[in-house]
Amino acid sequence: MDNNSFLLELGTEELPAQFVPNALDQWRALVPKALAENFLSYTSLEFLGTPRRLALLIHGLAQGQPDREEEVKGPPADRAFDPAGKPTQAAVGFARTRGIAPEDLYIKETPKGPFVHALIKTPGRPAAEVLPELVSAWISGLEGKRLMRWADGDLKFSRPIRWLVVLLNDQVLPIALEGLVSGRVSSGHRILAPHTLEISSAQDYKAFMEQAFVQVDPVKRQETIRTLVQQAAQKLGGKAQITRELLEEVTYLVEWPSAVVGRFEPEFLELPAPVIVQEMSSHQRYFPVFAQLDQTEQGALLPKFIAISNGDSRYADLIAQGNQRVLRARLSDGRFFYKEDRKQPLEAFLPKLDAVTYQEALGSLGDRVRRLEPLTRLVLAQEKSLPEDLCIRTAQLAKADLVSQMVYEFPELQGIIGSYYAEADGEDRLVVVGIRDHYKPLNAEDNPGFSLTGKIVGIADRLELLVGIFGLGLVPTGSSDPFALRRACQGLLQIAWELPFKLNLVVLLQQAIQLFQEQNLLKVPAEELLDQLLDFCLARAHALLKDSQGVDYDLLDAVLGKNDRTYGITALTDVQDLRTRALLLQKLRQDGTLGRIYETVNRVARLAQLGDLPLDQWAAEKVVNPGLFELPAEEHLFRETKAITAAAIEAKNQGAYPVLVQALESAVPSVTEFFEAVLVMAPEQTLKRNRLNLLGVLRNNYRVLADFSALVIAGE
Repeated sequence: MDNNSFLLELGTEELPAQFVPNALDQWRALVPKALAENFLSYTSLEFLGTPRRLALLIHGLAQGQPDREEEVKGPPADRAFDPAGKPTQAAVGFARTRGIAPEDLYIKETPKGPFVHALIKTPGRPAAEVLPELVSAWISGLEGKRLMRWADGDLKFSRPIRWLVVLLNDQVLPIALEGLVSGRVSSGHRILAPHTLEISSAQDYKAFMEQAFVQVDPVKRQETIRTLVQQAAQKLGGKAQITRELLEEVTYLVEWPSAVVGRFEPEFLELPAPVIVQEMSSHQRYFPVFAQLDQTEQGALLPKFIAISNGDSRYADLIAQGNQRVLRARLSDGRFFYKEDRKQPLEAFLPKLDAVTYQEALGSLGDRVRRLEPLTRLVLAQEKSLPEDLCIRTAQLAKADLVSQMVYEFPELQGIIGSYYAEADGEDRLVVVGIRDHYKPLNAEDNPGFSLTGKIVGIADRLELLVGIFGLGLVPTGSSDPFALRRACQGLLQIAWELPFKLNLVVLLQQAIQLFQEQNLLKVPAEELLDQLLDFCLARAHALLKDSQGVDYDLLDAVLGKNDRTYGITALTDVQDLRTRALLLQKLRQDGTLGRIYETVNRVARLAQLGDLPLDQWAAEKVVNPGLFELPAEEHLFRETKAITAAAIEAKNQGAYPVLVQALESAVPSVTEFFEAVLVMAPEQTLKRNRLNLLGVLRNNYRVLADFSALVIAGE
């Protein structure tokens, strides 16, 4: 069995933290594909990286490519050989291009007749010969932001490359790259092992790196950092706040992590805690420490922090002093901005919004805020029991902090700073949390379970953005979405799904468009704009339910009207119901119910299309004449249809879809009996129409749950 190991290490100047994981992800996609295309088998791959190196380890690598045989089809036999059986120019040319003699060609029957074939034998090449060709492409193929050239080279890379290690077991594979020649010489930690070292073999790479104070495996390095931070926080009597983003960034800032504990003056705690946390985590990459009330509850922020150093742990105190000095200066600036802002109430910032351009054709931020109030009223109009005054007050103050000195310094805290200022001004608690929450959710994973005022104003905020930007004809194209309209629509849907009332998005968009139209802010005709926005919402609902909820694409087509746009638009009149039906269909597929009812509902739908019954006709007794029944099967299905209609009405009005599903499943025997016993397309037109109407009513009731014609069933 082959048991070779291959090492590629690319040594560089310090790489940006974001570049390293991105580059490793690119290799994860690129390397296995290249190895497969070049017929090199292996048992496992390791993708390793630090701020100064990208590395690849291939374990269980084959000694080389296997010998291969490939049958290649050539010209038709009657063109390849003349009547005497001699090869023609076509055969000679084909043989020459394949590197074989004409007499080695043979004829083989195909569905299109006899064709000339050739058996091409390709001897496998050793891995040591193939890999150097691949390595150059793996390095030059890496993409990233702000790549550079250096010296006189043509290669673009994130930072200058300083060394290159390429080993197959203990053998150096020769590669030249931008004046560098591959070897076995690597570098240790810049401070703890500032010397070069020779890697004896690919198998020993990680052990050599550990001896040189480089923890090259990012997964293990991340766990080391997590453990160091948690242990340090416990010694301080608290619990560290470890976010995924900060942990990953710090992982790619160090090669040999050690924890450094720092402190700041308690007087800075007069600042809002998010300001201090933002300063520590986003600007300085420190982990904040909170009091630990119990196993789950987090207490107040402590005047302490934990930094991860890439230096000598013996100088931890000196490193801490430097970190504390930098943080003290930053917090002093923050305290100054905070005190300056608090010289006036939050409401006093509103006039300053008029001096800030929102979008040239849409006016200032002040104009945008003035549109938020009527848009909020449109949302409120869909449910009379909402706290109207508090929602309107939230809309009025939601953007006021954008012109504060604190948000200018800490843009990530928009809304959060406003909520602190509103609380200090004595605003109602629902207004305070609404200002903070109206930006949520920030992404598909964010929890939309926040304040009602935040949800209402959050919908109005996203409506303003979508209608305003779409109304100017600035539609997202491809990956270009400078106004983050996809995220805005996605957030609107996430909020709507969590509302305690039904949201009619179609009516809301119509009313919002009318508001913009009255203010002469549209460059796109209102009807065209509505169509664009509805299609955009349907597409985002499809993507969001597929990606975040795991609903199969065809089930989404069935609730979003792939085959019937009107059906999809109707779904947007109740977006909570839309999600409910999609999730139910996924559950029905998983438990096998969908498979049991699909054949009958689909057959009903196909035949019903041959009739002319309107899709909004649900009542069988209005369009079906029992006096025309000739067989018991018709009577049986008529009774089942009336029961299904009752279940469909209950499902539509109360969301009781399991009742409808149960009725559909119960009707399967009657539907089967009907199709076996009854000739639907009877010669007599009155009979045929009566039977098609019966099936049409059934189809219309099925459509309360889904358009089953969009489903894709295995084997169909």
